[in-house]
Amino acid sequence: MNAKHSKKEHLEAAASHHEQAGRLHREASRHFEDGKDFAHAAHQAMLAHGHTLHAIERANDALKHHTGAPLVVPPTDGPLDSHAGAAQHHAIAAELHEDAARHLRNAVKHFDDDRSAVAHEAQTALSLALRGLFHSNEAAKLHVAALREKS
Repeated sequence: MNAKHSKKEHLEAAASHHEQAGRLHREASRHFEDGKDFAHAAHQAMLAHGHTLHAIERANDALKHHTGAPLVVPPTDGPLDSHAGAAQHHAIAAELHEDAARHLRNAVKHFDDDRSAVAHEAQTALSLALRGLFHSNEAAKLHVAALREKS
């Protein structure tokens, strides 16, 4: 397997991890919206977090020699509270991961023809992934705060 093929596979794997993270965040969001099974929601969120970290690692592996562009992280949305807030954070994270996956799939499409487009798409995906991590962390903080209030 040549290096070019391997890098393309890393981008595909990163997209797949983002898709998994998005699915898991959606499930966590539904559990919080339903107002029950918060332990399962937290478990889904932890799995999503792991997929996010793998996605970021795979994308970095693929592009570490090709991008010199600085990372630009867009501003995040304001904080929310309660289980409804946790559900919203998970829903936002799901959307961000799904968007990141789309950008990585676009990077794969351009891989053989336009390295500039690959770098741009991957950089956008990384920015979205970091925003997704923020929302995941905010949901976790709200969950922990709710557990403390309960006890």
